[in-house]
Amino acid sequence: MQKRDGGLQIELDSRIAPVTDRVLDVLAINEALTNLAKLDPRQCTIVELRFFAGLSIEDTADVMGMSPATVKRDWLTARAWLFQQMTIAAQSKAAGARNAG
Repeated sequence: MQKRDGGLQIELDSRIAPVTDRVLDVLAINEALTNLAKLDPRQCTIVELRFFAGLSIEDTADVMGMSPATVKRDWLTARAWLFQQMTIAAQSKAAGARNAG
C-alpha cells in the first residue's frame, strides 16, 4: 500500500504556500520522500510533520522529543536535499519531453 498517492499534480494556492507558478509533482515528491526515508528516517518524519501536518519547529520538536535546534537543522538539511532531488526530477522530466517530441 502506498503511503502517498502518486501521479497527481496539484497547484498550491499562494495563500497556502508561497509559490510562483510552480506545480508540485506529487509522484516526484513521493519518490524523493521515500528516498529520504531510506537515507534519514528522522529527517523524513520532520518533513512530513512540518510540510504535511503544518507543525512549527517547536511543535515538531515536542512531538519527536528533540530540541528545536536539532529539528531546525534537520529541516534545513532535508529541504535542501529535497530541493536538489526535485530539481533533478524536473530536469529529467523536461529532457524526456524534449526527446519524445
